[in-house]
Amino acid sequence: MPESETELLDYYPSGWTEHIHDEYYVEWVFDDDETIFVRLDGTMGDGYSVIPITGVNNDGEEFVTKPISQLSREEAFEVAGALIYAMNGTIGRLNNEPEFTGDETDA
Repeated sequence: MPESETELLDYYPSGWTEHIHDEYYVEWVFDDDETIFVRLDGTMGDGYSVIPITGVNNDGEEFVTKPISQLSREEAFEVAGALIYAMNGTIGRLNNEPEFTGDETDA
């Protein structure tokens, strides 16, 4: 697992890339599909928001599932970490990666 260069997230899953735009704006992007990412944004002035993006259409519009807003910095990093790992696990499960399908048995 790569070590995060942020102060409040220790690690993030392999297969993702961390983009630190500045101390208030960070994105973690899924390497196999760069239209899937988690954005942490503290630039709006009313606390931090964490936004899971699950795709981008041909017009460049992002598929935002549900932003979580008005978070403290610490809460935002906790939520971002949880979403990154949840999205990573879901992607792994859908791709039948053995690490994520341990509860399945061969019939």
